[in-house]
Amino acid sequence: MTTSSSTDFEPDVTEFIEEAFERCGLELRTGYDLKTAKRSINIMLAEWANRGLNQWTIEQTTQTVTQGTNQYTLNSNVIDILDCSIRRNTDGANLDLQMSKISRSEYLNIPTKSTEARPTQFFLDKQVSPVLNIWPTPENSTDVLVFNN
Repeated sequence: MTTSSSTDFEPDVTEFIEEAFERCGLELRTGYDLKTAKRSINIMLAEWANRGLNQWTIEQTTQTVTQGTNQYTLNSNVIDILDCSIRRNTDGANLDLQMSKISRSEYLNIPTKSTEARPTQFFLDKQVSPVLNIWPTPENSTDVLVFNN
């Protein structure tokens, strides 16, 4: 069997609507049918977008840590941090270690926020300019925070 290696199959909205009508055993007869179908598709797509996070909007960001600094102001386009890890270069190889997300109250209840060690927890303070709080405070200035936002 031969293949054409063609990947240009791209039906337009009208063809999708005609196919949907045919699958329902109906026939697209008037312009009004097409207009209402397009409106329904737009409403459905808007509903899907509002249900959750659009995967294509996730970006991976890095932030080099500074020894003794446990708060980092992020760009205002950061809405939330899905996951975060600390990247440490060990013997020429990157080692990513997972960090746990904690709540505002859990962060507030940490008694000594200035303790220095490898960071294991983070809290995102969602302000106009979001602030990423990490604990323990970094023990060096060579580690890098890697997070999906």
